[in-house]
Amino acid sequence: MMKKKGMTLVEVIISVGLISVVMIFLFNLLLDIQYQSNHSSYLKENQRNRALIIKRVEEDLMNNPLTSVSLQKNSNYAIIYFNYASGISSLTVYRDRITYRNIDSLEETWMLEKGGNEDAYYDIAAIPNPERSGSNCSYILNIDTNNDGTCDINCDTNHDGILNSSDSTTIDEEYQTCTSYQYIHITIPTNNGENANTIDDIDIFYIGTI
Repeated sequence: MMKKKGMTLVEVIISVGLISVVMIFLFNLLLDIQYQSNHSSYLKENQRNRALIIKRVEEDLMNNPLTSVSLQKNSNYAIIYFNYASGISSLTVYRDRITYRNIDSLEETWMLEKGGNEDAYYDIAAIPNPERSGSNCSYILNIDTNNDGTCDINCDTNHDGILNSSDSTTIDEEYQTCTSYQYIHITIPTNNGENANTIDDIDIFYIGTI
């Protein structure tokens, strides 16, 4: 008659140890999956917000003649003013949110989604002055209207490339050339608490007619 053989204490300890290792692995795997899910979620939300902010600003830029753009800021917030011929819109940047008031005074606010990174913020101090090109007019020099080899209009007599009082003729507006396009570039940097986080930066770049 055979005796039933039970597990020794060593075998029980080894079994429990192996099960513990497997459980720790599964627990860490679940944490990683949850982190990736949350990380992806808040990144997508920031991307959506960034697209909406740019869209709202560009809607006003496309539909209204812009006269100037300016920046005012202090330690708590920064305001970018868009001055149009028919009104003003403003983009206000706080550390944790951005508010846009359009030319019709309708206001929207977007929060910076941090995904557990409480140190992330919009870097107000690092916002540069907006870049804008205005109308750029120049004059075509030395126009010979009757093909006799002598300058008749816009004559640069001293050959300095500039029409001034020392030149023999006055400027004729018919020969003025101006660009009809302008560009505007605005950057709102984001910082994750340790260094710049360009993924979440708001970067508005607009090219359109004046």
